[in-house]
Amino acid sequence: MKHLLTCLLLATATSAVAAEAEWLTDVHAALDKAAAEHKYVMLDFTGSDWCGWCKKLKAEVFDQPDFIAFAKENLVLVEVDFPRAKPISAEQREANNALARTYKIQGYPTIIVIDSMSQKVGETGYKPGGPNAFIAELEKIPGMKHTGAVAKDSEPDAPRHAPPAFVPIAPAKPNYYAELALKGISGAPAARLALTNNQTFAVGDTAKVHVRDTRVEVVCKEIREDSVLITVEGKLCELKLGAKSASPTTAKNP
Repeated sequence: MKHLLTCLLLATATSAVAAEAEWLTDVHAALDKAAAEHKYVMLDFTGSDWCGWCKKLKAEVFDQPDFIAFAKENLVLVEVDFPRAKPISAEQREANNALARTYKIQGYPTIIVIDSMSQKVGETGYKPGGPNAFIAELEKIPGMKHTGAVAKDSEPDAPRHAPPAFVPIAPAKPNYYAELALKGISGAPAARLALTNNQTFAVGDTAKVHVRDTRVEVVCKEIREDSVLITVEGKLCELKLGAKSASPTTAKNP
């Protein structure tokens, strides 16, 4: 009997570990994974170690088996964290800040769902009702797979300030980029960001950038006042603001 109980406890622990959701912190890797697996990317803008509603959302939804099973079939999960005490690298913090600016985040938790082309298709936040209610909102997004019936969870007290209603957004027509182009430069000289086609780069960032009907690997080497030095599939080139766009096949060394 004691041996059987030990085996059951071990099996339960193993099952719990196996059921944990995978959360990425690199949005570029998430987009690549979403494209390969034909899924959406769900960005969780959170203050994991101080935001009360963020903690409730994690405990009541993200850590629950029903959501984990749904996410495994439909989503690539990305935590975009803004902690107050938990250590986070300067590079990760700046990448998270760039995402917050891109999607105009004004409070936590905010959930943004995007497709593999970085186009926003839905937005929500904390809401009572557990995974059942949260999944029901996600299933309003066109193309999201439906799940079977989920047991109704007990409904917690509503927050004093009601979260914004979920707003499904029809998928936008993806931007088409015929060539590589520098769209803009922002930030202080020591922490500049460069927007190239559909991607925002800090110095040292690597990402797949949409060009024509494919994606090319771009590495940001240097961001200057009016230009950016990059490598495109290993070839060094310079993109300038206001200049004619450069093609990855014709870009010249600076």
